[in-house]
Amino acid sequence: MKKFTLFIMVLCISAMTMAQVKYSMVARKAIPAGAIKDKVVPSQPANYVANSKSVLEDIILGETRYDMQTNGTIQNRIYLHSDGTMGGTWTRGTDINSQRGTGYNYFNGTAWGEPPTARIETRRAGWPSYYPWGVNGEMVVTHDDYLGLIICKRANKGTGTWTQSILAGPTGAVDISWPRMITNGPNHNYVHIIATTFSEYQGLDDPYALLYYRSLDGGATWDKKDVIIPQLDSLNYSGFNGDEYAWGTPYGDTIYFAVSGPWVDSFIMKSTDNGNTWTKIPVLSNAHKLLPPNVQNVPPFRSSDGAVAVEMDHNGVLHMAFGIGGGYMASGTKYIFINQNGLVYWNSTMPMVTDSLDLDTLQAHGQLLGYVSNGPNPGDTILTAPNYRVGLSSFPQLTIDEYNNVYAIWSAVTWENPSATLLNYRHIYSRIKFHDHADWTDMKDMNSGFLYLFQEFAYPSMAKQLKNWKLQVIYQTSDQPGSNIVDPDNIPIHDCNIVAFEIDPSGQFPTGTIENKGVDGNIVMQNFPNPVNGITHIRVNLARASEVAIEVNNITGAKVMNIQRDQMTPGNHDLLLDVSALSPGIYFYTVTMGSEKVTKKMIVQ
Repeated sequence: MKKFTLFIMVLCISAMTMAQVKYSMVARKAIPAGAIKDKVVPSQPANYVANSKSVLEDIILGETRYDMQTNGTIQNRIYLHSDGTMGGTWTRGTDINSQRGTGYNYFNGTAWGEPPTARIETRRAGWPSYYPWGVNGEMVVTHDDYLGLIICKRANKGTGTWTQSILAGPTGAVDISWPRMITNGPNHNYVHIIATTFSEYQGLDDPYALLYYRSLDGGATWDKKDVIIPQLDSLNYSGFNGDEYAWGTPYGDTIYFAVSGPWVDSFIMKSTDNGNTWTKIPVLSNAHKLLPPNVQNVPPFRSSDGAVAVEMDHNGVLHMAFGIGGGYMASGTKYIFINQNGLVYWNSTMPMVTDSLDLDTLQAHGQLLGYVSNGPNPGDTILTAPNYRVGLSSFPQLTIDEYNNVYAIWSAVTWENPSATLLNYRHIYSRIKFHDHADWTDMKDMNSGFLYLFQEFAYPSMAKQLKNWKLQVIYQTSDQPGSNIVDPDNIPIHDCNIVAFEIDPSGQFPTGTIENKGVDGNIVMQNFPNPVNGITHIRVNLARASEVAIEVNNITGAKVMNIQRDQMTPGNHDLLLDVSALSPGIYFYTVTMGSEKVTKKMIVQ
């Protein structure tokens, strides 16, 4: 396994404030609205790109010359399992002879495996969606060029032979494509898929119909098949494009997905009964979602760019992010606008997003998550942004931890280090919305500095769980900006790596959230939740093995609790404290780690 460890980390990360500079203006381009499905690359072996970088360390999971991972929304391509293992997937294609399919790698709790030398399917495939299946297994759903969806699964994750089956679409539209899949229920045995047809179905043909599938027996049979969910039919929409939808993490029988695209509304479909009935939650209206017959021309308008993410927190609040795009129609042909500026944030406590999508208005309402700007010095300007079919700030990903902190990452064009062809590179950016803070942290460029010169970072996919307080991400990287599959006239065929890396968000925690005392370097985080009326968590990071104790004192200094822990290993630990027997009031807890002590205030309700 090829691995790069950086010895310079935080010094190479720069922050951008929301008021630093004006929004960058880049000439927007128009391209046909239809999604790309079946392009191929010439016969030629691929090679690793040896100089990819990341914030902590990055590990090459595999390679691909097929350099397009999505038309808009990123698939759920990485999953952190409850035992600390991970699976990572991507669309892999090295040449026309070996054909395109799913690249897969597995983290066994200690290390990722060697890069794969072949796809997991027996047929040409693409657009993998990955989730756990069964007691200890895993499932990957992709689309075939002609037959429908390919479902690969195996009983033990990381090992064994994949079994393969085909899920075909309805008669006349069997070649359903661009799937998104999740599992829930006992042993992840309930399987849910959304996908679009590649041809007309029930009046939805501009471009496609969005269909829902459900299996209650692990994919053996499908009790819901070819379903057009109410309010998503031809009475409400002309059609849906591939890749403009995303599942969120299920909570019991509550499942939900977001839809957001240039020619459709932006909304969330939510079911609290495991997909039997659905409620539509509007986010952004699109006046051009259902065009009257014989319309040939539509003037330019602003809307979503088709890249969306959605997650629900532990209070039932839905959080959504999508890039800004738009479109127009000329002589009966639909077009979409690419390289528009702005990444929108919305949650279900907010009113709908205004359809002007003005960046200043979005910022004033707390709905501008990201944007692209020129740099602080003369000449630090955006020159040309490659075509990825999305906006300048796009490919959003959301993760919510157990304390309802919301983590967002995305890929955005940066003014730094344009290529020899004057194309600007994309970097990965991040922000955090802490549960007890009104505002997001400042945008942080995770790839700023000389260590990341002349490298492209695109198509990020983030696990929905944190591992040792760190975000788990995979992305595509190369030394060539842009995608040859998307824009073959301007972008040459080039080799790409798929890389796994961790983002440590602790540097973005607000003042007082983390306290670091003494030369030992131990970290103690503020207890969550706080105030508390039952069980609270105290996260610590031990620089070395230590005996750990927690002492709780009331406001007069009297000791009311004392918990002694055995020797604990270096690294991250989550200490549980049950204060349900304490009277309401202010308390102070002291965490002792060897010879080091850290004291913090706690409020008991």
